Parts: sequence; structure tokens; C-alpha cells
Amino acid sequence: MKTLHNIIIILTFTTFCSCSNVSTDKTVATQNDSIVSDTVNILNQTSNEATITNGDEEADTITTIKFDELTVSINRLIIYDEDKKIDQIQKDTVEMYAELGETIEGQLISISSDQLKGLTVEQRYETSVIIMNEGPHCDLTDWKHFYSDWKQLLTNSTGQFTCNKYSEKEYEKFPKISINDLKQKVKDKCGDKWLKLVEKVKTPTEYPSGVSISRYYLRVTGQRKDNGQTVTKLIVIERPMGC
Repeated sequence: MKTLHNIIIILTFTTFCSCSNVSTDKTVATQNDSIVSDTVNILNQTSNEATITNGDEEADTITTIKFDELTVSINRLIIYDEDKKIDQIQKDTVEMYAELGETIEGQLISISSDQLKGLTVEQRYETSVIIMNEGPHCDLTDWKHFYSDWKQLLTNSTGQFTCNKYSEKEYEKFPKISINDLKQKVKDKCGDKWLKLVEKVKTPTEYPSGVSISRYYLRVTGQRKDNGQTVTKLIVIERPMGC
């Protein structure tokens, strides 16, 4: 009888352990499902679109600009768009503000349209003066600028356009100016405190003055399939100049 009693105890214990393991597995599965669901919701709540490719965990952020005749998608670009204006149908010219550290250089652009043919994309950039004071800075984006020539973008094997990249030398291009005009602009825009910082500079690229890219421009052109009329859209992307 004692042996039988021991066998019953062992069987009961084994059954209890098995039930406990099943319960734990279900709990883990439920938690994992919740994590996946939350992740998808977070991605869907962003102002830009997120696409996960090749089964990787890394997500590519895509900014999509919608016009009446076409849609332009810029890969790996995050913009500041608190009011979700980018979700609206845009006019012929649209201005966007890139988040700190964001750039279109080297990124891919996809265009979809059932109304246009012969689509091309051109790119140019603009430079402005920035006055630096370690962390704080004063940007003279409403003053003089250098504008590069328009350059047509190349396409890859899948028909996507590849944005141009720029060298450090290109970043610092600026028209010839009077240094006194620069100092007067600094005084008017930034104040006397900032003017003292540039009292001894002789060129706009001499620290604490500097020159950098302040805006990118994309010009998309195509012809209407129904009447051959040329359609042009301009995308202006303002780039934060300081940290």
C-alpha cells in the first residue's frame, strides 16, 4: 500500500508540473503577441511611413508627399510635422522641415503616377551662414545664399532615383560678400552679444562664423499622358544647421 501511495504522489506531482509549464508558455505567448501588436501600433502612429524589409527588425522611415498627379516617397527621411500636414494633397510647391541629423543625400526616391510619363528628378542645394557659440547658434537663413546648379538624378535597376551627395567643399560654398555687411546682419538678426563673436573674422567660413547647407531642393517633372502638358513639382527641405 505504501508503494501504491508513493506512485500516486509521483503521478500527481508530474501532472501539476506539466500544467504549470503549459500555463507559463501561454503567458509568454500572450506577452509576445502584445509586444508585436504594440510595435505595429507605434509604427503606424508616426507621421512618416515605416516599412520593414527582408524580415529584419530595422525599419526604414519613408516620407511620402502626395500631389494630384503623382506621389513622391523619400527613403530614410524623418521630418518635423506635428500637424500632419504631409498627409494632405500638396500644391505645386511644398516645404518640409527635416529633423536634426536627417539628410536626403544618398537616399532613394520612388515616384508613382498613373497620369504622367517621362518622369525626371533634379536636385540642388542652398547654403547659409551660421554663427556658432559652442552649443547655441544663430542661423542667417533669411540673408544671402549660394545656390548650386540643378543636377538630374540617376536611377537604379528598380527605377528609383538616387539623391546626390555633397563634399565638405561644396557645403562651404558662398558668394563673395562684404564682411562688414555680414557683421551688420549678425547685429540686426542675432544681437550685440553675437556681434562680439565675429568682430575679428575676415571670411564667412572663419569660426565662429561658418557656412553650411540649409536647404535641399527637388524638382520633379513629367508630361501628362492625356495631352502632353508638362507638370512640375518643387519639394523644399529645410535642414537644421546646428546641433
